[in-house]
Amino acid sequence: MEKRKGWRTYENGLVLMMFIVFGLVFFERLNILYLFPYMAPDLGMNNTQIGLTVGVLGIAWAISTMVFSSLSDFIGSKKGMLVVFILIFSVATFLGGLVGSLGSLLLVRAFMGAAEGPVVPLIQSIVAAESTPRRRGFNMGLIQSASNLFGSALAPVIAIGLATAISWRSAFYVTAIPAFVMALVLMKFLRKPVIHPEAVGPEENSKPTRKEFFQLLKRRNIWLGMILSVGNIMFLLSIATYLPNLLIDEAKYSDGASSAALGLFGLLIFIGQAAAPAISDRIGRKPTLILFSFVAIFLPIAIILFYQNYAVLLVCLIVLALGNGYQPLVVAIIPAESVPRKFAASSIAILLLVAELIGGTLGPVLSGVLADNFGLSASMWIPIGAAIAVFLCSFGVRETAPVKVQHAVPPHPDVTV
Repeated sequence: MEKRKGWRTYENGLVLMMFIVFGLVFFERLNILYLFPYMAPDLGMNNTQIGLTVGVLGIAWAISTMVFSSLSDFIGSKKGMLVVFILIFSVATFLGGLVGSLGSLLLVRAFMGAAEGPVVPLIQSIVAAESTPRRRGFNMGLIQSASNLFGSALAPVIAIGLATAISWRSAFYVTAIPAFVMALVLMKFLRKPVIHPEAVGPEENSKPTRKEFFQLLKRRNIWLGMILSVGNIMFLLSIATYLPNLLIDEAKYSDGASSAALGLFGLLIFIGQAAAPAISDRIGRKPTLILFSFVAIFLPIAIILFYQNYAVLLVCLIVLALGNGYQPLVVAIIPAESVPRKFAASSIAILLLVAELIGGTLGPVLSGVLADNFGLSASMWIPIGAAIAVFLCSFGVRETAPVKVQHAVPPHPDVTV
């Protein structure tokens, strides 16, 4: 492909396409949360069944992520698999508008989770391969940040607007269209991923083997990354689940004020996730991870102390929500740089599997138990503990940034701390 100067490069076009697709994945996953008030009465669902619907997708997502992402590393057809899975989750979104019972809804959500799970590591592995080393962190972090822009900021506005203007079923039909369009765009413009020559070592040209795959678990950044990923998702999901209740049920803020605070929370996480990886390209992954994870500790603490003082709470959200900007480093950038590039999708998938199955389940559940026994603000104790664990473990991470190391991938598995 002919090289172009300025902004009209394939790398920039790839980042834009993947940013949109990544955002759509989380838009489709999370928009049902804002449609439940309209769906539940029609389908006769209670709160337990609503929680079950959310959990089913997470389980299917985790298993599918591991299976198909690893398969893509072995067969090497990342473009074809990505397009197919985007088309499938577009169909799954459409089917959401056709459900007539809890059973059919659970099947559709499991189907969606299985289709969406591999998309995240496939996208990040493609971007890691195509990015120039000096921009890899920025590119992968910007794409990861799309999850909060689309899932936390745009989803409630669009989903609720469609549900009230037409119907919740039509909301599913309409929101299925963008993913289908992006699948067609990728079919035309996405090329077969080519590892950037500056990031390639001799081992990249060999065919993946099962022995090499299982050796991934011996690498420090992978097994330590599992702990970091679990802590991160426990931190984020626990806050996202119970902060709305704190604002509405405990502090008695209006719907408008609560929505503004929650929207600001999502927006600042988006900004942080775009900024932290870019910073890490210059100063290194490890110091950036340590700095941002330290800031994150104080977010749930501030929520406990100031959730009844709206002005102070907003200031705390603006400053401290940026701390979660370390998430792309933990779940995508560092694991992708810690292994041979041919195993980038597998390394990300391993972390997502453990994070979804453990952190995504235990975080909200344990926070709910604490809230029932010690008051709603006690739900923030789990995020505090998780944030401290991430901060302490971050000191054991091996640096992978090209600006700090000659080769982003260590030549041999490192099992020492």
